[in-house]
Amino acid sequence: MFQAPQTTPEARRKSAMARARAALGSMLVPPSCLLCGARGLPGPIDLCAGCLADLPGHPAPLQVAAGGYQLICCPWLYAFPVDELVRGLKFHGERSHARVLGALLARTRLGSAIPLPQRVVPVPLHARRLAERGYNQAAELARFAAREVGLRCESRCLQRLRDTRAQSHLGAAARAANLRQAFRAPALLSFTSVALVDDVMTTGSTAAAAAAALRAAGATRVELWVVAQVQRHQAARADDDRAAP
Repeated sequence: MFQAPQTTPEARRKSAMARARAALGSMLVPPSCLLCGARGLPGPIDLCAGCLADLPGHPAPLQVAAGGYQLICCPWLYAFPVDELVRGLKFHGERSHARVLGALLARTRLGSAIPLPQRVVPVPLHARRLAERGYNQAAELARFAAREVGLRCESRCLQRLRDTRAQSHLGAAARAANLRQAFRAPALLSFTSVALVDDVMTTGSTAAAAAAALRAAGATRVELWVVAQVQRHQAARADDDRAAP
């Protein structure tokens, strides 16, 4: 049986303050829709009600005890226009996309009665790719998602050790082998319950390798929060997107 969400008073206070600041900001500078330019939703959410309703929703946005995780939160399918918003964030420096996608990702998670985790952790980039891009899109998403629910974002507790080759055209076994020992936590974690955040899930191999490193460092409950899931016929294109500089 599900339990009511259990968050600390401090987390609830931070979440309430963040929402109040956002509401005030949307009154002073109303958000505009990233897709059509109309007035955005309060929050602020940079989408209008119509465009938000038209996003390709995942048939099961909240999956309990799935894929080796306590919960998988995935609001959308990787299809237009979500795919364009993700690519804009990853390859064109559109960090405003992280604000809207991260906030909506967190609001989807709040639809579950399962208690929130203690920390939010982004899937890290390798140092070379981080230097090329200048930022980690998963960390940007995690920052806004954590703020929305009043949790702390831990962006340095997980490292990517190897700059793995592109997953395109690899089978499931080869994908897993490609990512073996690609991640590590440099120290034992001071928390046991964590939300792992990434932008796109294809086969789930990347997230699984990162989650294994978190568990090895002491995490006993790992959730996966991901913006969109790739449909099977899109896998090669999506992996090419992920590998682009």
